[in-house]
Amino acid sequence: MGCDCLADPDGYDATDGAPPLSKSEDRSCTDCLCAILFLVFLVGMGVVAGFAIAAGSVQRVVYGYDSYGNICGMKNEKYPGVELSGMDMTDMPYVFFMNILDPDDSIEICVKKCPTGNITNLEDIKAFAEESGSKLCSYNTPIEDYPTSKQDELGPCPERDSLHDSTPVFNRCIPDNVKELGKSFLETALEILNSNQYITKIVADLYMARWAILGMCGLAFVFALAMVFLIRFVASFIVWIIYAVAIGSSGAVTVLLWYTYVQRKKDMEGFGEMVPDSIKEDVRAFLIYSIIATVFFVVLLLVILVMRKRVAFAVELLNQAGKGLIAMPLLLIQPVWTFIALLLFFAYWCVVMLFLSVTGKPIQYNNTINGEMHVEYQEGELISYFWWYHVIGLIWIAEFILACQQFVIGACVADWYFTRDKKSFSSPILRNIGYLIRYHFGSVAFGSFIITLVKIPRAILMYMQSKMKGSESELVRFMLKCLSCCLWCLEKFLKFLNANAYTVIAIEGKHFCFSAKRAFMILVSNALRVAAINCVGDFVLFLGKLGVAGLTALSGILILECVGDHSSVSYTSLAVPLLVGAVFAYLITCAFISIYEMTIDSLLICFCEDTRVNDGSPAKPYFMESGLMEFVSNSSKAIDDEGAAAASAAAPAPVTAKEGVDVRYAAPEEVEPALQSEKLYPDLKDEDK
Repeated sequence: MGCDCLADPDGYDATDGAPPLSKSEDRSCTDCLCAILFLVFLVGMGVVAGFAIAAGSVQRVVYGYDSYGNICGMKNEKYPGVELSGMDMTDMPYVFFMNILDPDDSIEICVKKCPTGNITNLEDIKAFAEESGSKLCSYNTPIEDYPTSKQDELGPCPERDSLHDSTPVFNRCIPDNVKELGKSFLETALEILNSNQYITKIVADLYMARWAILGMCGLAFVFALAMVFLIRFVASFIVWIIYAVAIGSSGAVTVLLWYTYVQRKKDMEGFGEMVPDSIKEDVRAFLIYSIIATVFFVVLLLVILVMRKRVAFAVELLNQAGKGLIAMPLLLIQPVWTFIALLLFFAYWCVVMLFLSVTGKPIQYNNTINGEMHVEYQEGELISYFWWYHVIGLIWIAEFILACQQFVIGACVADWYFTRDKKSFSSPILRNIGYLIRYHFGSVAFGSFIITLVKIPRAILMYMQSKMKGSESELVRFMLKCLSCCLWCLEKFLKFLNANAYTVIAIEGKHFCFSAKRAFMILVSNALRVAAINCVGDFVLFLGKLGVAGLTALSGILILECVGDHSSVSYTSLAVPLLVGAVFAYLITCAFISIYEMTIDSLLICFCEDTRVNDGSPAKPYFMESGLMEFVSNSSKAIDDEGAAAASAAAPAPVTAKEGVDVRYAAPEEVEPALQSEKLYPDLKDEDK
């Protein structure tokens, strides 16, 4: 990457003298060192997975094992020095705890059957063993010695708390009395549901309307697609409504407050000199309220006047984003592929973590009063490092997958923006995925690694807060929360900056640091535009989400009523099924609108870069469409006039076919010699002339 990370590798400055922004196919690999490091990290993830699968014993977690290292339900190998290890436990599949209330310090053995029936003393334990063949005392304790043995968590026989009726849970004998708390909670909840007929009817309505709710979700999918394409047509109308409501309501409140103040003042004058203090305070309060409302109204008008062009620009960006998505409809399904990739990676991560949790070497220790050697699996220092490595991999790779989606969307939007002939434009999704893998793999890995560096301290702080909960002082708690809040804000800022940096990378093909600097300069120099887009754009998109939810609920009413009229199904109330369907519709719309939001952010970067590099002249024409061009032509009118005057003064006389005849106003037979002489259009071929 070089020593100066923020320098342009081609020698251009970030603010002027930059090369043209048409997306050139002449690209090279960026952030190669980061790409190599990320690939090495992925190899390390593979090594961790291979080690975990080779060294881990999932059987110990699934089937359980006793205190002597024997896995219940299968044959085992002998551990040297441990007398009761290496036993055949094929017919003893359940783990039994000598003291279920303290399983960490209790001796565990494998048994054929969990305790059942009324077992209260050692005689009952002996009778249960003779009847069922399940020995609840230590392996080396004969059944006839049970009545004289000791009941202890270290053996040889179990304590009374473990002798209650038990049920196997994940091959562990769990007494029913241990589950009483959870059972009582469930029973209480069921009693509440059963006693409340209204809740019971709601559950019944949801069950009967399950297919209607599924149909509402399908309609929400269609409505969300339509809303994405229609937002650009209604955005301007919504903004004008917002203007009217804001100014009208603020002005009405101001007038009403002044009117009330005048009326209260007249009433006060009617008291003469004996005016109650409460009346004076009331009049003074209304005067203060009126002044505040007036100041607010004036400020609101000034803000609207100042921001009106930028708000109009935000509306135009919404329009352009809609056009871009119409040209690239497959871009809307990108969240689906991202979700599938994240789901598959998380499943892989959980499997490897499961294997890591059951790795470790068997350690012998003497923890019994009779001198028996037991086995305990302890994780070595290497495994603890693997744990941290695997957790960091979860954060980094997940952020990398999300960053890939951001890059592809930004690159596709930039492709569409910097294409002059948009009628012949074809979807560039696969091409930009190829660019990502071939050229900018390292840049995306670098950006995601920066987010990982912020997430890890946040996770450590949250872990510290959970461990120190209730023990730290108020000052320590306050400092930890402040640090967590600061890191959260930093993470949000870096994510927003990274998303824009990926768009710059897609446009210019430069490395991450330079592109991040360029994106930061663009955002800072266009702060008001960014604010307008975030305020107006987010509000319009939020209304779009509500609109889809409302349309889905309206359709749901028709569906449910139609089902009720043509079948024997009857509903107690339509409110709850409609509410559930509307919530699902809102969530489905959010997935589509997120692509719209990323498209708008990418368009802003493209627009700012276009106006920075180009000036609209024939030598440097804009790439933007005419709708966006209005927002640069007015602001640069004076410059254009001066440039036009200078150009006309320096320009040569119009080409003429005959002396003194202007080609623009000449007859066709007079223009022909000029065309043939190739002075008027030197770049055209003969057949085009």
